[in-house]
Amino acid sequence: MALVCEVQSRSAADILVCVVQSRGVADLLVCEVQSRGVAREEDGLWCWVQSRSAATSKVCFVQSRGAADLLVCFVKSRSVAGWQGDHELRGTL
Repeated sequence: MALVCEVQSRSAADILVCVVQSRGVADLLVCEVQSRGVAREEDGLWCWVQSRSAATSKVCFVQSRGAADLLVCFVKSRSVAGWQGDHELRGTL
């Protein structure tokens, strides 16, 4: 379930996220969707929400891979979205 709210402060974030360009490096392939219902089906489907209280995850984007809890690569297709392997955050978004 991934109803995601972007926050600017690292301390306010549940997860620090670094965007990578290569699918092979990413922990999670993410497809942005408009429907909250669809986003509830898979961690790799993110629906952006404005309200922190409505979010299942609050993320702060960071530039450094080393500082990130999660490496994501944005993709256009729902069918390829998802985890690339085992990860401690699987099922928590």
